[in-house]
Amino acid sequence: MLIKTIVSAVMFPLISVAMTVLPATPLAAQQTLSYSATALHARAGQPETTGTVVKSGQNMRLEFVSEGQNIIQILRPEIGAMYILDPAARTYMEVIGPAVPATATDAYTNPCPGQIESPSCQRSGTDTVNGIAVERWNLSTAPNTAPTVLLWDSTRRRALRQETPDGAKMIMSFQSMRDLNGRRTEYWTTQTTIPGQPVANGDWWFDPELRVVVRETLANGDTRRLENIVVGAVNPTAFQVPQGWQKIELPNTQLPAPTRD
Repeated sequence: MLIKTIVSAVMFPLISVAMTVLPATPLAAQQTLSYSATALHARAGQPETTGTVVKSGQNMRLEFVSEGQNIIQILRPEIGAMYILDPAARTYMEVIGPAVPATATDAYTNPCPGQIESPSCQRSGTDTVNGIAVERWNLSTAPNTAPTVLLWDSTRRRALRQETPDGAKMIMSFQSMRDLNGRRTEYWTTQTTIPGQPVANGDWWFDPELRVVVRETLANGDTRRLENIVVGAVNPTAFQVPQGWQKIELPNTQLPAPTRD
């Protein structure tokens, strides 16, 4: 049962201007705050999925139910580790991948896998979107192929515009600062255009203090949001495997490396 559940566990989705009002302090200069919250994800025609998230610095802990089983996922990017815990069996699995330095998550970020620039992920210049200075990046899936072009906002860790070789475009537009569940957030709209298909709209609420997306409506109608956010110190043991739990071997399944968000 656990092995079948693992793939779902690691893929649990969370909750990644003519700007007349911007936070007074540049986002990159702010200290990342610790918090806990309830994470909710809704798909059309399916029951809403609920879990909890705890974040402190780079470290993140997710607790949720997958296929009727309680799962805990711990991400520790600075050491390149992800732990997947089965509380009922008191067992865990360990995934080791590339380490992500704290400086990479607390300050500058780029869209390249592992933040490593390569021939398939190259910065090609700068631009401005909605009054925000952004970087232009070209991402290719194979040599000598047309790239996907991103106008990348490193502090929000999001492409504010994106265009793929087939002509599809995604554009984000800042609307206003809004209060959402007691948090002051940036409210953005998104517009996705795919040739031959109707325009798809979505929206995005970004908390500049926590530097996290607190609500998002995707172009396909899915919604993801954080509620009951509590800001404050987090016990470091939340990101450790409890003593006495048994380590089991990872199944022969390709799993993603720990994320930096």
